[in-house]
Amino acid sequence: MAIKDLLTSVSDDDLSMVKLSLRLDTDADDLLLKTLIKAARRDVIGQVGEEIDDFFDDNEIFKTAVIIEVSHLYSHREAVSTQQTFEVPMAFYSLINSMKDDYRYQMFLKESDQP
Repeated sequence: MAIKDLLTSVSDDDLSMVKLSLRLDTDADDLLLKTLIKAARRDVIGQVGEEIDDFFDDNEIFKTAVIIEVSHLYSHREAVSTQQTFEVPMAFYSLINSMKDDYRYQMFLKESDQP
């Protein structure tokens, strides 16, 4: 799926996976979850890179990072005081760094193929 599509649409399968991870069995928050999925995708893609359009296709690390971020955003969506902050789980940053390494390697391969 092209990056543009990832940022503008959410498949039923992706929504179901997020709902399963949150243990939600109602459709009441589907619109919110779709919005959070698109926001999380935008964040992850922005941190990793946008030059390889198919990099995120069938990328389990990407899917997992999005689920972790959506779960965090969903669970901490209430207003917070300046005294309490909620950090994104450490696993999220580990997944982002892993994808960055893969992305840089793919960029290297792409650049070394050009004359």
